[in-house]
Amino acid sequence: MALIAEELVQEWLHRTGHFTIRGARVGVYELDLLALRITPHGLVARHIEVACNVRPIGSLGPTKSARLQNEDEQRANVAAWFQTKFHAPGKEALRATLAPGVTWSFEVVTHTDSD
Repeated sequence: MALIAEELVQEWLHRTGHFTIRGARVGVYELDLLALRITPHGLVARHIEVACNVRPIGSLGPTKSARLQNEDEQRANVAAWFQTKFHAPGKEALRATLAPGVTWSFEVVTHTDSD
């Protein structure tokens, strides 16, 4: 499902004039989509992570237990996930190499279950 979702997002980006790189590797990490588009105002750079699992089995954060997390734990775990997904040093270096001096947007694409 995630691969299909990534392809769908990539197709939409292509249709809106973006050049894309899907599945770029940095060590053991993978960046889902990097998208660049030239506009009259300059270069638009987007780092997009696609999180579309029908039956997600993992949780955000280091603990894999099924216990409910309080709001503070949820916020800390989401912040840690965001840091890993977007701001790991190797990922920042790759983005800086692709588009030096450009500010990247960081986006997460999710889905809504229709059930």
